[in-house]
Amino acid sequence: MKMIYFTDAMCSWCYGFSPVIKKLKENYPDIDLEIISGGFSPGSKQPVTDEYKEFLEKHWRNVNLRSGQYFDHSMKFVSDTFRYDTEPSSRALTVIDNLIPEKDFEFLNLMQKSFYVEGKDITNENVLAELAEEIGIKSNIFLDNFNSEEMKLKTLKGFQCSRKLGVEGFPTLLSLENGVAKIISHGYQDYDNLKTAVDNWLKCTTVSQNSGQSCKGSSCQS
Repeated sequence: MKMIYFTDAMCSWCYGFSPVIKKLKENYPDIDLEIISGGFSPGSKQPVTDEYKEFLEKHWRNVNLRSGQYFDHSMKFVSDTFRYDTEPSSRALTVIDNLIPEKDFEFLNLMQKSFYVEGKDITNENVLAELAEEIGIKSNIFLDNFNSEEMKLKTLKGFQCSRKLGVEGFPTLLSLENGVAKIISHGYQDYDNLKTAVDNWLKCTTVSQNSGQSCKGSSCQS
């Protein structure tokens, strides 16, 4: 059983959703959860002006109220050169998925904590390389992969996959059934609501398999 999780490390609602996904992974070990960074704002030139900071803080407060996830509102990552470009963190996740795919969710969580709690600039490749070292990848190996054309292209394919399957926001969980995308969950959900949605999906999948049909998963990256 395969489920695709479209997310983005710099999407605050995805950060709020991470404990829910963690619990899902623990309670449904038979689900093959593929993580794809769908591209929240890749290539953005948006600086964090006072106005944009107010915009972010409003969202962060809402996420905190719904999820309980902590945010450091000092936003130490803000600088004259910082832009809210989510491509680098998306590419970093692609690199991890390529080198040690079993640690993709752990690395996603590391980036989220670094950004929202510690105020680190995860658009900076050296910061991302330091995080990769925390899960056992040497910084030079990470950077060689990170700056390769192969990883840039694979990251772009993830963005294209998101659009192709009609993902309109993050976080989104879906499955592919006979080549057709089926939304399981869209936007932040608490665990009980997500569990209901997942159980309904699994029930339909079982019925489909018993009737001679099956859900066909695809990475959209090959």
